[in-house]
Amino acid sequence: MTTFQVVTLPLLVVAALLAVVAMRRRVINSRAGLVWSFLWLAAAVSIAFPEIPAWVAHFLGIGRGADLVLYLSILFMFTVSFMLFVRYRRLSDNITAIVRQLAIRDAEDELRRSNRV
Repeated sequence: MTTFQVVTLPLLVVAALLAVVAMRRRVINSRAGLVWSFLWLAAAVSIAFPEIPAWVAHFLGIGRGADLVLYLSILFMFTVSFMLFVRYRRLSDNITAIVRQLAIRDAEDELRRSNRV
């Protein structure tokens, strides 16, 4: 076992366990907890058994297992970026709607107060 494997494998197992703990404590939802746990464990398996990603890469027509890991990482980051962008847009639209409603309500309250005087 290489030094990299000795250092990295326990860290990845801890990361997977932290994802499970966060899921159990409802810090993250079940789907996110399972996805993160799977990713950490897949990374651990890939590091512990480097021939697995090499075999999968060769099967898919990719030259090296490291290239496969890089391509999958990029796809994952694009997916996460897109999901975060969509969530940001939704939150921004919700905040705009709330502020608009509050502004209208405040203006109506001010109009009622000025009509009483």
